Amino acid sequence: MEVGIDIEELQRIKSAYERFGRKFLDRFLSKKEIEYCLSKKRIIECLGGRFCAKEAVIKIYDGRIGFKDIEIISDGKPVVLVKSKKSNIKLSISHTKNYATAVAILP
Repeated sequence: MEVGIDIEELQRIKSAYERFGRKFLDRFLSKKEIEYCLSKKRIIECLGGRFCAKEAVIKIYDGRIGFKDIEIISDGKPVVLVKSKKSNIKLSISHTKNYATAVAILP
């Protein structure tokens, strides 16, 4: 079993988004993920959650994959695609007013 976890301050995500806009999003999200987060009421929390989720998955793979190799889709619960293929990774994403976090487990 492999486990990855990440936590981020949402202010850091907000600052990067305000400074770099779409360029920042394009570095770590797919077009579908961008559309999904920008459709939400709490955009920064969604972006932070996706960022943490991808960092947690990258840790499972010991850094052998990057942000763009991972896509998080929502199907009632988050589903992890790695290099466009559904994975067995279980993912939990959470956030508060100030932080986002994610835990990824590969059984």
